Amino acid sequence: MLLTFTILLITIALFMSGRFRADGVAVMSMLALLLCGLVDPKAALAGFSSGPVVMIATLFVVGGGLTATGITHWLGQRMIALAGSSETRLVLLVMIATGALSAFMSNTGVVAMLLPAVLAAVMGIGSQPKRVLLSMAYAANLGGLLTMIGTPPNLIVNGELSRQGLEPFGFFTFALIGLPLLAIVALYLCVRDSVET
Repeated sequence: MLLTFTILLITIALFMSGRFRADGVAVMSMLALLLCGLVDPKAALAGFSSGPVVMIATLFVVGGGLTATGITHWLGQRMIALAGSSETRLVLLVMIATGALSAFMSNTGVVAMLLPAVLAAVMGIGSQPKRVLLSMAYAANLGGLLTMIGTPPNLIVNGELSRQGLEPFGFFTFALIGLPLLAIVALYLCVRDSVET
């Protein structure tokens, strides 16, 4: 038990340090558990055959494809054109775009893809980056609540329902809560921005 906690603490410390790639740290942690005899080979490799893990990996592929094909660049240009010189309009557009993409992709990947375009739009209208970027962060997290594949916990819970023989969630079941939340937060941030400016 002590050895397991030691490996876990070292893994967390390495993740927090940011000095090493996260995937490398995760694999080394798995190997440490395997070599110390804390898990057997079948358990160590079980995650690679897990449906949610495969689905999350494919979401990163989709994100890379959207970047490589120039769709995210096009989206950034459209945001600049539609926002004009209004920070409130830019916040709303960024939240809609980020939330919509986060419903179908990793929210981290969405933010990484849209960040250059959003920063360019912010600089273009002479706004404060922190206001728009905070809105983007909220939208990325709330976008994961719009679909079953929007965030890993949704997939894990849905997979467990299936394993227990219960009826799984529908693809847009989470949107019943996620869409109103996204709309309320977007409305609040837009009203706040218009009052403060």
